[in-house]
Amino acid sequence: MISFSQIIAERKKILDREMKYRSLSDLKENIRRTKIRADFKKSIVDENNVSIICEYKPASPSKGNITNLRVEDVIPPYEKCGASAVSILTEEAFFKSNTKNLSIAAKATKLPLLRKDFIVDEYQIYEARSCGASAVLLMADLYKDLRSGIDLCSYFEMDALVECKNREEIEMAIKVGAEIIGINNRDFKDFSINLKRTKKLAKYVGEDIILVSESGVQNGEDIKLLGSYGADAVLVGSSIMKSPNICKKVEELVNAGKGELK
Repeated sequence: MISFSQIIAERKKILDREMKYRSLSDLKENIRRTKIRADFKKSIVDENNVSIICEYKPASPSKGNITNLRVEDVIPPYEKCGASAVSILTEEAFFKSNTKNLSIAAKATKLPLLRKDFIVDEYQIYEARSCGASAVLLMADLYKDLRSGIDLCSYFEMDALVECKNREEIEMAIKVGAEIIGINNRDFKDFSINLKRTKKLAKYVGEDIILVSESGVQNGEDIKLLGSYGADAVLVGSSIMKSPNICKKVEELVNAGKGELK
């Protein structure tokens, strides 16, 4: 089985190559020409409903290849059928995607885009902004200077979705300015899924912080369950990407989230 440390080692190797190919000054120049996208935070906040963040995820370490669909194939049904935002995986080795897909998505939709990747360097935040992202996922135990990462996102008028694995990480993330906390229902030690991870940790996330539950959602009942645990939004990837009717699947999840937060 592929380990989390293997994934990170490979990500850093590819990042080193990217940084040699495209300088930070090139990214800064491109940022000047790239418009600010829709507001991610505002888009996933709804007083009454659990918002759905639909993900473009062609493969994963645990499932292998999931779909041959291109990002431009899934963006229209995501937007048409009720997604509040779109997550674009940009990791190449194990998730089979890249920042080019983020740029394509930025031209294909008005929905806010989240860059989902293993972010280890500020270069990747600049890269996300230059490709049109509205938000960046930062893992609390992976991005070393979390406060600096959140501040850099804010400087670029992007949001930081800070993913936390335990109470200590949640408290630390909030202390350094996180306004959106993500709880991943996947255990990266063995890639198992347990939706109750959201239930266990939600109580440590204050009411003024947006809570996003990530991974493991199969159907509308899972959306209702996570909403009852306190999730304001749910990020869904594999079950949508595997669906024979993407629009119908998105509508199922969106409808399940309606009225769940009353």
